[in-house]
Amino acid sequence: MPRLVTFIDDSLLKNLKQMGENNKKSLSKLAAELIEIGYNVKQIHGGKGNKEEEKRQELIAKHTEYLLRILTILADVYACVRNEKSQQDGEKINDTLDIIKKNVQSYIAGYIGKD
Repeated sequence: MPRLVTFIDDSLLKNLKQMGENNKKSLSKLAAELIEIGYNVKQIHGGKGNKEEEKRQELIAKHTEYLLRILTILADVYACVRNEKSQQDGEKINDTLDIIKKNVQSYIAGYIGKD
């Protein structure tokens, strides 16, 4: 069995010895059990960390999508301001927004495909 060396406070050592005497276990056996319990708790909380990481990645993806939407709209507005022909041929505002949304989706698909 591998050997583990660590430094602990005197008060903690005193408490561990008292726990060992109460449970009739050696200090090394008690320390091994406590480490194992701590490790199991860490793994359980580590699973929640993975969920947090997934949420973080999802947020980054949403942020990228919204950023690309804004950039697409701004590019079309810039073309209109410079009196260039707009990419949009819709007669109504809703038609134009639908066309912009389709363009954004294609840009997003292209961006995701680059990964």
